[in-house]
Amino acid sequence: MSSEGTLRYTSAPHRREAILRRVELDGYVAAADLVTDLGVSANTVRRDLQKLAEDGLIRAVRGGATAAADASAPPFADRSVQAADAKRGIAAAAVRHVEPGTTVALDSGTTTLEIAKLLPADAGLTVITHSLPAIAVLAPRPDITLIGIGGQYGRDTRSFGGPETLAALEQLSVRTLFLAATALDGSGVYGATPYEAETKRRLISVSRRTIVVGDARKFALSAPIRVCGWGAVERLVTDGVPAGFTGVRVELVS
Repeated sequence: MSSEGTLRYTSAPHRREAILRRVELDGYVAAADLVTDLGVSANTVRRDLQKLAEDGLIRAVRGGATAAADASAPPFADRSVQAADAKRGIAAAAVRHVEPGTTVALDSGTTTLEIAKLLPADAGLTVITHSLPAIAVLAPRPDITLIGIGGQYGRDTRSFGGPETLAALEQLSVRTLFLAATALDGSGVYGATPYEAETKRRLISVSRRTIVVGDARKFALSAPIRVCGWGAVERLVTDGVPAGFTGVRVELVS
């Protein structure tokens, strides 16, 4: 880095503004990278991250920072009771696409939790998930090989995320991914935060096929981060779509 660039970041407000831009763009920033890029000490970076976290602008995690949780996203417990019947119907339809003897990945979400409850018995399945509720449901089942993906725990989503989660997912291979969404529209699938979106993208990248599960309300909701277009998805299992929707093959449940 040039001396001019280094001098720019001797000001704490300038440094913190630069850190926020990095988190907003990438969803995650490593503290070690900030030391190099900003030309300051590790202690300075640590103080900057602590201050930004205290102000609610980022979430400090081991080794760096991620985007703060979206305050507009309702907590998991609230979402779990919304459209409960529709979610159970969607889950029942979705599990029919599970092939015996294969590896299934469950994204974090209330509909994917319903899928976890309905996975067929004695089908020789391996299940990968970073969702703590899904892990709790599947852990007692001796007929399922469970791979729980850890990392930084997010209480709002009741799931794990962060660099450890992404690194672990990169080493895996999945036959069928059941992907949740904060919102849906004609162009694709959306998530609430950059880092949530990156976890979903990593799941898609290691899966041979992706099935999106979400109730019709998701088309009336909005979220800031586009996860993927419909071209990355095999089908959408839902209880309703807007008139004229042609983004992907739709499996409607009543």
